[in-house]
Amino acid sequence: MAAPPPLPSMISQEEFQAILSRYPMVLRAVSEKKQKPNDRTLEEIDDWRNGLSDSTKQTESADDGGRRLDASQVKDIVLWKLKRGKFRPTILPLVSSNPVGELESTVNKALKMSLPSQVTSDGSEDDDDDALAQVSLVLNVLVKLRGIGPATATAILSSVFPETIPMFSDEAFRWIMMDQSGTSGGWNRKIAYNAKEYSEFYKGIRRLCRRLASEGEVVDAGSAEKVGWVLGQEAALGITHPAKGTLTKPSRRAGAKEGSEGSVRKKGRKQDDALSPNSEPSKFVTSGLETIGSLSKTSAKRKATSAGISPSLRRSKRNKE
Repeated sequence: MAAPPPLPSMISQEEFQAILSRYPMVLRAVSEKKQKPNDRTLEEIDDWRNGLSDSTKQTESADDGGRRLDASQVKDIVLWKLKRGKFRPTILPLVSSNPVGELESTVNKALKMSLPSQVTSDGSEDDDDDALAQVSLVLNVLVKLRGIGPATATAILSSVFPETIPMFSDEAFRWIMMDQSGTSGGWNRKIAYNAKEYSEFYKGIRRLCRRLASEGEVVDAGSAEKVGWVLGQEAALGITHPAKGTLTKPSRRAGAKEGSEGSVRKKGRKQDDALSPNSEPSKFVTSGLETIGSLSKTSAKRKATSAGISPSLRRSKRNKE
């Protein structure tokens, strides 16, 4: 049985890190599925994008103190977003239709604006609102460009500031919204890609990072987004992981080798089930005296059966349960 995705409000440190560790494997599966001849792979672009934050930090302008992206880098980020999620063929041509000077000046103006310095904050809703207000001002600058909406704008910002700005990906958004009991829509939730939805997503990411930090696991916004992306892509690709406590069934051959001992254990299970409070009563257990009589008979049968079961077999049965 496949395990349901852990809710953001309930995910443990161990689960978070285990899912995050599957990112390269899932990325490769998505990359191979979407790969076209002679195109750069999603893995290659993702690797380049992962180093973009450090490279822009190293080349940070000494004059204005801001990080910078050129037009080709912006377009590569957009391509990364499209390859990693739902491919929308009109987006990249629209972004490319912006004059190079306007594209670069607008993006670099946004990158110089004030943004939250951390994702964990002081734990208050007011602090989340203040951080969101800063991010919203930056997004409002970027969405003035053709082809760039809130999702693409956050792809740009998160590429430069992965510690504090989560990308508005379909998968991560749907996962974070699963905390909204009864209204989440699961992996099929429709997305409007507007500022209201991003504000809910952004605050949800901050709550998750803050909770894990309080438990001793410091994670950034980019890692939280990757966990949601992995879970969503695994659901889409049909990749499953066993639920905790799932038992594997013994093979028929192994059961045949056990012979009469297996038969004894089978009888023991039937008798245990007959007395289980969750099992249905047998047909002859219908009223007071009949119930007492049937239980007495069952008790007698149990004693007779127990006499023929060795202590080692009884211990083995308990261990399997």
